[in-house]
Amino acid sequence: MKPSAPSVVNLPPFHALSTRGPALLLLLCLITACHPTAPRKFPLPARINEASGLVIDGNELIWHNDSGDGPYLYTTDRAGKLLRVDTLDARAFDYEDIAADENGLLYVGDFGNNTGRRTEQTIYRYDRAAQRTDSIVYTYPGEDGQGRLAPGNYDCEAMVVADGRVHLFTKDMLFGARPFYIKHFTVPTEPGTYVAELVDSLYLPRRVVTGAALDREQRLLYLVAYNFRMLLGFLPSSSASLITLSDYPEGRFLEGKMKRRNIAWALPTQHEAVAVYDDEYIYVGAEATRLRGYAIARRLKRR
Repeated sequence: MKPSAPSVVNLPPFHALSTRGPALLLLLCLITACHPTAPRKFPLPARINEASGLVIDGNELIWHNDSGDGPYLYTTDRAGKLLRVDTLDARAFDYEDIAADENGLLYVGDFGNNTGRRTEQTIYRYDRAAQRTDSIVYTYPGEDGQGRLAPGNYDCEAMVVADGRVHLFTKDMLFGARPFYIKHFTVPTEPGTYVAELVDSLYLPRRVVTGAALDREQRLLYLVAYNFRMLLGFLPSSSASLITLSDYPEGRFLEGKMKRRNIAWALPTQHEAVAVYDDEYIYVGAEATRLRGYAIARRLKRR
C-alpha cells in the first residue's frame, strides 16, 4: 500500500517562466509544494504511545498499540495528526503487527506470547470499507502453553501477507542459552482454524525480530530487530537494526541475501513498527520512552 502517484502538471521550462515575471515563479513554487517530501520524524498522538504495528495507505498511516490497549486501529496523516479510529469486532490480548494484502484488507496479529502460555493465536482480517472483522485462528505445531522453554510455544511480533498466505516470523529470547533462530511459519488468509506450517528458519544471533514489511513489486522483505544488554554491568543499552532480505525463492524469504544496518543506538527504545512508504523510504515507529514521553515515526532510506 504505497502513496498514490501525484497528479501530472505540464509546465513550461523554468527559463521561460523566469522571463514572465515573479507571479509565474510563485505559481511554480506553490505547485511543487503540493507534494512535499515526507517528514523525517514526527510525534504520534498520545493514544498511540506503544506503536507496535504500521501499514501505509497513500498518505495515511494506520497504527495499533501493543498489549494493554483495546481492539483499535489509529489512522494518522504524515504529520501525526489523528484522523480516524477503527474499532474491530475482536478481542485484544497482545496485538503485535499489522499487514495488508493485495486487495487492501488488513490483518492484525494478536499473537504476542512472551510467556509461552497461550494455546492459540488469532489474526483478525479487517475490511475498513465494510467495517467487517473475520478471524484466522491458529496454533504452532506442538504448542501446549507450557512456557517459552517448551517446544512449540513461540512468540511472534512480525508478519506480512503475500499470495494468499500470512507469513509469520517468530521472536526468540534475548537472555540465557538461546539458539537465536527466527522461524518462518505460514497460515492461509481465509478465516478458519489452522495449524501453522513451518517454512524455514534463520540464525540471527542476539537479535529479536519485532516487525516486518514487504515490497511485493521489488521483492524485498524488511525486518526490524533489536538487542538489549547492560554496559559495565549496570547501564541499560540497546540497538535497533533494519534487516533487508532480497533475491529469495518464491515464498521462502529467509533464504534471500541478507543486509543489516543499525538504525538506533541509545538508551532502550523499542522499534516495533515498519512499513514501506515509497520507492525511496520506509517508516519505522518507536514506542514512547520515559525520557521522551511519546512515540515517534521515523523516515529511513530503504538502502
